[in-house]
Amino acid sequence: MSFAREKRLLLGLLALLVPLPLPLNDAVSWGVLLLFEMAVALYLHRVWRGHDRWLPNWALNLMGLVYLPLLALDILASGRAQALRPVLHLALYGLVAKLFSLRRERDKWQVTIGLFVVFLAAMATSVHPAVLLYLAVFLGAALWTLVRFAYLHLLASFGQRELPGVKLPVARLLAVSTVATLVLAAPLFALLPRVRSPFVVGPGLTGQGREPMAGFSDEMGLDGIGRIRGNREVALRVELSGVHPPPSRLRLKAATYEGFEGRSWRRAGRSARGTLHPDPLTGYELVAGAEAGAARIDLEPIGATGLPVPVEGLRLELDTPVLDLDAGGAVRLRSAPTRLLRYRVALGATPVSGADRPDLDDPEEPALDPHGVGAELRTLAREWAGEGSARDRAVRIEQRLRTEYAYSGEFVGRGGADPISDFLFRTRAGHCEYFASAMVLLLRAEGIPARLVTGFLGAETSSWEKGLIVRQGNAHAWVEGYVEGGWETFDPTPPAGWPDSSAQGMGIWLRQAYDSLIHRWDRFVLSFDFYDQVRLYADLAGYWSRLLAQLRGEQGLFASPAAEATEAPQEPGGVPPATSYRPLLALLWSLLLAAGAALAWRSWRRRPVWSATRAYRLLRQRLPAAGFAVRDSLPPLALAIRAGRVYPEVRGEIERLVRRYLEEAFAGRESGPEQLAAARAELAVIERALRRRRRARRRETRRAR
Repeated sequence: MSFAREKRLLLGLLALLVPLPLPLNDAVSWGVLLLFEMAVALYLHRVWRGHDRWLPNWALNLMGLVYLPLLALDILASGRAQALRPVLHLALYGLVAKLFSLRRERDKWQVTIGLFVVFLAAMATSVHPAVLLYLAVFLGAALWTLVRFAYLHLLASFGQRELPGVKLPVARLLAVSTVATLVLAAPLFALLPRVRSPFVVGPGLTGQGREPMAGFSDEMGLDGIGRIRGNREVALRVELSGVHPPPSRLRLKAATYEGFEGRSWRRAGRSARGTLHPDPLTGYELVAGAEAGAARIDLEPIGATGLPVPVEGLRLELDTPVLDLDAGGAVRLRSAPTRLLRYRVALGATPVSGADRPDLDDPEEPALDPHGVGAELRTLAREWAGEGSARDRAVRIEQRLRTEYAYSGEFVGRGGADPISDFLFRTRAGHCEYFASAMVLLLRAEGIPARLVTGFLGAETSSWEKGLIVRQGNAHAWVEGYVEGGWETFDPTPPAGWPDSSAQGMGIWLRQAYDSLIHRWDRFVLSFDFYDQVRLYADLAGYWSRLLAQLRGEQGLFASPAAEATEAPQEPGGVPPATSYRPLLALLWSLLLAAGAALAWRSWRRRPVWSATRAYRLLRQRLPAAGFAVRDSLPPLALAIRAGRVYPEVRGEIERLVRRYLEEAFAGRESGPEQLAAARAELAVIERALRRRRRARRRETRRAR
């Protein structure tokens, strides 16, 4: 195998690996990746078969001209949302074209730079922790390739292809570089300046590619939640404290709907308090009341502007300058979050409503919108409601729907012109949107203001995390009716249709483990920001001070969790950070620093005091000072020949010193004390000769002046 052929094969193998994460991050399509891999495979096939004829310059220029209109169409089709995609397509195209035109050493370096650019794009668009496995494989392959490149380049300088019996220390190099990378990467990750948003250009944190949540948009159809009931992706995480509802009855309100349009609902408009501004001390006040508990929520980027808030919510602490509140009391962000959103909600002892009081005398009151309420529904409402107060009538309607109708998750998109009537009088089966929609219309037929509410119901307890997990399949729809001077919650869906979060088993356990890993990756890597830096520095400083105090016998090594929570800085909005990971992180840092110090000490102890290799390196450093130009690519034997011609008085010493270096570095012969002493003496003779040459040159320069 020739030198040029093996180098080409190594470059082709790297080209096969470098773009693999791009389709997983939706940066390029799988079709583009397949075309690229097929082209690289063809290149490798040609190299393996020994084809040395490559594309001429005129063919490359013609291919570039043909690609220009395709690039323009690619840019127009991608738009601003996918501006990175045509750039990556161009990079992959250029990489393939360059592979098929390798002639000179410069071309190989250009291919290497192209591979590095595509690798950076793959890393910048990667948000999943599985990328660490790919990173380890690719970096190992790249490091092995670079070592092989250097080895082949050195052999080519001597006119050699292979040296029998010489084994490259690649395994040791990989191990040392891995440890060094960990030792350097952890401090650099924590010390580098942070920005408010993570440097991610892929779709992983933008909500793209995820299934949107039903009931969070301005308009909701009658089959949205039913379609996602089986979706197991995590929507949010909740930590409850104080007085709070049980996990199975946790209800988070995200949006309210008042306008019914036959097959869909229209979101309620803004109330008189439509725009909220935070108080510097208490945050956003939703409803006045005494705090009995609290909920700390981590909301995943689900591509919705509705902010899920427990129905017991009184005040909201969130790092945002403004919020919107609709007529139903649901909180709304100005834009959908593109990263993990953390906020705290103060809870009351019972469900509350911050909604406006409806005007019962206004015929255009949205909560009494008669659209969809026909004569058939009015007759059924009168029959079910009976006599009594508004609450009694609402409860009777709720019970009739809950007990006489069946829940069916497969009832999606059915019905004719009037799907609610079809549900009530014919099919008598459906999912939560149908039950809630039917009850809203029946209450309005009785003159009771009502609206449809969407959000989440129930949560599962995680074995891997502190708190509760609410999944997208926990999306639910229920009803709010205005009875006896206030808005109350009604849920006409049969209990069989409520989201079930009580399932147990190995599958659930493994799913929670995976979700916990993803959450920690998002929280402590992708979303690691300035406030996390401040907390980390405070933790390390506190850990160090406690360590010193413990060594002096003043206190224990670890303070109590309560003390840590009190002393640690808080995020904007007053959300105290979690502290469970901090001792572990401090311990990890200590271990990494200790490993780095031990590695450096071991390397220093093993370094010989003197060697022929060191003498040769000193020779290459001394020659330029004497006026002899030494290029990095100049091999040892060529150096000895050229330097001997310029300095004939020490030609023998230079040749013997170079020969000792080659025997020690490539033949594996360790230099004994006598050989080391001889190398030191030869170097001393050469240095004296070089000093004489420099002094003579300076004297000639002074005479010329």
